[in-house]
Amino acid sequence: MTLDMRALYYVALPTERSEADDVQRHEEDIKANENCLNQNFSALAQKIYEFEARIALLEAAAASNADKKGPGIESSSI
Repeated sequence: MTLDMRALYYVALPTERSEADDVQRHEEDIKANENCLNQNFSALAQKIYEFEARIALLEAAAASNADKKGPGIESSSI
């Protein structure tokens, strides 16, 4: 089983804006960071859903195999 995780998007949290910084550029940087964070959370959430689906399939298969085998083999006394 391979764990193919997509590369997450780079996020640089802004520090305080100095008076010389352009207000519009600062707001655009914040919006870009928010977009990257949302993409990162979406990628992580999708991977979690995939893992949950795999676990559910494995649990269902294990339960099915347990049902087919029955209650188990009783040991015989000699």
